[in-house]
Amino acid sequence: MSKKGGNFFEEYIDKVILAIIGIVCVWLLVTRVIVSPNVVSYDGKKFSSGDIDNHISEQIEFLGDKLDRKPEPKDPYKPDIARFTALFDSALSEIDDSVYLPQPSISSSSISDKRVYDIPLVGGVDEVSIEHIRTVAYVPTEEISEENFYAAINSEPNDIDFVTVEAKFDIVELYERFYSSFAGDEVKRQWRDPCLAKPIFAAVQLQRQELLADDNWSDWQVVPRAAIDFRKQMFEIVEDIDELPAGGLKVRLLRFDDIQVMMDILQPEAYRIASAGQQWLPPSLHKKLLKIGEDAEAQEKREERAAEKKEREQLRESRRSKSSTTTRTRSSSAGSREPTRRSRRERDVERVRPEKVKEAIKPISERDVYDEFGEILIASGTDFTSMTEPLMFWAYDDTVEPEKSYRYRIRLGVFNPVAGTNKITEQSKALKNKVILWSEFSEATETVEIPGKLYFFPFEVQEAAKITTVRIYRYVLGHWYGKDFTVRVGESIGEIVGNKVAEEKDGVESGVVVPEMIDYTTGAVLVDVVTIDDWSGKKLRARHYFDMLYSFDGMNIERMPIKTRYWSEDMQFRFGEVRKAEKEPIEPLQVWSDRGGRRQGSSRMGGTGEEGTTEQW
Repeated sequence: MSKKGGNFFEEYIDKVILAIIGIVCVWLLVTRVIVSPNVVSYDGKKFSSGDIDNHISEQIEFLGDKLDRKPEPKDPYKPDIARFTALFDSALSEIDDSVYLPQPSISSSSISDKRVYDIPLVGGVDEVSIEHIRTVAYVPTEEISEENFYAAINSEPNDIDFVTVEAKFDIVELYERFYSSFAGDEVKRQWRDPCLAKPIFAAVQLQRQELLADDNWSDWQVVPRAAIDFRKQMFEIVEDIDELPAGGLKVRLLRFDDIQVMMDILQPEAYRIASAGQQWLPPSLHKKLLKIGEDAEAQEKREERAAEKKEREQLRESRRSKSSTTTRTRSSSAGSREPTRRSRRERDVERVRPEKVKEAIKPISERDVYDEFGEILIASGTDFTSMTEPLMFWAYDDTVEPEKSYRYRIRLGVFNPVAGTNKITEQSKALKNKVILWSEFSEATETVEIPGKLYFFPFEVQEAAKITTVRIYRYVLGHWYGKDFTVRVGESIGEIVGNKVAEEKDGVESGVVVPEMIDYTTGAVLVDVVTIDDWSGKKLRARHYFDMLYSFDGMNIERMPIKTRYWSEDMQFRFGEVRKAEKEPIEPLQVWSDRGGRRQGSSRMGGTGEEGTTEQW
């Protein structure tokens, strides 16, 4: 029997409980069965516990297949600096000048940093040596750049004059000075910076003076880097902080803090020499090499003279032995005693001779010179702080001109690591904006005279017709060629003609390179032939001869005596030298065998040496 008017909660409590249980069951079904809580995220996807195992197995198989495949070569790296620079420049060129481009500061702590340093002295250079070389070298026929270096472009044998100036520098002392200024005991502990304490080379600067016509020297002029220097644009000297290119000093320090760059600054590559029997070495070493050759030649001549003397003595002895029977008897008797006396005399000398004199002092050889060169060269493992000898560095001048005289001075520069900042003491304020700290200049070298490549000498004259016979000598591909020309008044002296040696090939060794045509043009015009009557000699003897008047520009007239006996001593000496050189045999040129790459390790010599020294830069 139902209870009417009872409590609602008591009446429907069972149904409410059943409803709640149903809802919970449905929630559990959805969250725990239909939507699995075991799904995980992997590789950008969601997987159940079973599916993830299958996915990983598939990846294992895929990676296994890739490991079994042969590697696919990547495209070779191609420098694209030129295109990037062009794009960068073109973008900047379209910007209005009124637009301000924000630039990073030199240092993030330049404003708040209170550190200050004394700028160290670089010091001086000494032991300067200089040498001029005239030779046939492989001269580039294309422009050299950082992408196209010397060994990688086309070149051809050609005549060249270049001067090498070498010097020595105490690099250990430089390191000590930099350390003392930026990280030494006198610097506050919180200011010490080992990065600043490492000197980084910035430049080697060569300067020259030219001897003028009035026997005075010109002003000092900077000699540009050699034409074969592929980093010559990078090595352009910038001394003011405000004139540095994009990136400023920090980028420059990073680029120059490289051992290969240091090699190219301090010990730049030399021209590959093509002339037979010639090689390039630093002047001091090359002079040693030449001295060895001269000593060997002198020794050879002494031995030849000794052999000739011995042969003459044997001939005289043979003639004396045949003079008479009595003489032969006496000679035989004396001969039997002579060896005894001679050997006794030799024993006496041997007895008093000190033991150390018996051992001949070993002379320096070509191999010793090349070994010394190898020790001088900077290599990838060179430790400048432990060098026991001063650093040898050098520079070239390949812009010299024939028949001119020069003298040189050289200096070395390192970067100022705190240029453009306020980290400089008051006493060094003058160097605040100086990018390069220079050493002192060396003393001026001795004068270097560059000989001419063309000379002409008047031999004969036809007085009535005023016709002069002129012999012209031209230096081409390492050899002097001469030819006679008949010149009338008003005509040019010399012309381009075929090379007789190339046409006949007489006496020319196989493989020898000779020019097909030779340019004998002098640029001068015969103006007149005049009679000269004067007095000469200590006893003042009368002379009657002719002068050849000629001009290069039509304004200034020069003169030269006709016939050998009227020439000056200098002119006669020069004629003798070139005539002698003309008779020398023409030898084949050396082949540039290392066309594939640049200098490696310490094999940076030009030309051919002995055994193993044929490797070039």
